[in-house]
Amino acid sequence: MRVLLVSDSPATRSACGALATALESAGAEVLVDAPLGLEALSCSDLLLDLDGVGLFINPAQVPPFLQRLRQAAALRGRTPVAVFSGPSTPLVGDDLAMDLLPRLGVDLLCLQGPRQQEELADLVRTCGQSPPPTALLGLWGLAPKLPAAAPGSRPRRLVFLEQAMLPPAPGARLRLLEVLERLCSSSPDWEVILQSDPLQDGLGHAGNHAGSAAVEDSEPSLGALLEQRSPLANLRLAPPSDWARSLDRAGVCATISSPLLWEVLGRELPLLLLGDYGIRSDMQGPLLFGSGLMGRITSCENLEELLHLPSPNPGWLRELGWEIGTGPSALIQWLADGATQATDLAEQA
Repeated sequence: MRVLLVSDSPATRSACGALATALESAGAEVLVDAPLGLEALSCSDLLLDLDGVGLFINPAQVPPFLQRLRQAAALRGRTPVAVFSGPSTPLVGDDLAMDLLPRLGVDLLCLQGPRQQEELADLVRTCGQSPPPTALLGLWGLAPKLPAAAPGSRPRRLVFLEQAMLPPAPGARLRLLEVLERLCSSSPDWEVILQSDPLQDGLGHAGNHAGSAAVEDSEPSLGALLEQRSPLANLRLAPPSDWARSLDRAGVCATISSPLLWEVLGRELPLLLLGDYGIRSDMQGPLLFGSGLMGRITSCENLEELLHLPSPNPGWLRELGWEIGTGPSALIQWLADGATQATDLAEQA
């Protein structure tokens, strides 16, 4: 079985890498680097040797790809390759609707959990379109979950996951940086790493990045502000490419709503989601509401307090698909069934 996974951003490339590993462990041959641009790929003979194509791209680009793909297959008298797609990170509400609507023409819609399945049912009732078959894959974009370190052995190291365009209010980033500096001063035996946003380039996906729907932003990022200030011995900036190393070394993490929060949860690290700005849709508040992880960093007096953060709400995780542990088996079965059907059609022609 040969599958091509097509991505177009740092976030989707990371997710497709995790999915590729899972598919390969199930015996599939997976290609993760499309050799052509989307327009040329949709009409290419390269697709004739594939059992499926996973499109994890800006949803607005999915309908024209499907149209060209199917027109090219019809001109050849061939059955078009099966196409599957879906959001690469957990989305709910308006973000999920904006992501799913352009994908409704695919052959299989990959969802993550029961909540997305329920919201899809509501969406198709109101939009009047028929949905394709669906498969629940869990949080397929995560690397395999790692065992948690014992609380007493965690390093006193806070990794704050920056989002380049958040918080959006004028002066809010400077005030947030001042809070981090205050906590560094009150906790000299702690190290604080401000992890620069690795997902800031090339993202246009609704909901995949909290700044995706934001207007043009002239405010400097947290990282840029930190570089302009007098350094503290226990506060440093990590470059975007260091995000995995930073998480591997973390004792505690905090963020507003970085998509890397799922990687944090996969490592079973304590996580503080900043609730200082309220439940705002432009900061993924509807998705994170009910997580049990939201708190006010401005109320924190000392970083020692972060050693006792609560665990995520298991019901919230379950609705998002956290407990779906079958990996890509539903996708593998669908691809195998599709390949059999395509072979039968070819033999009848």
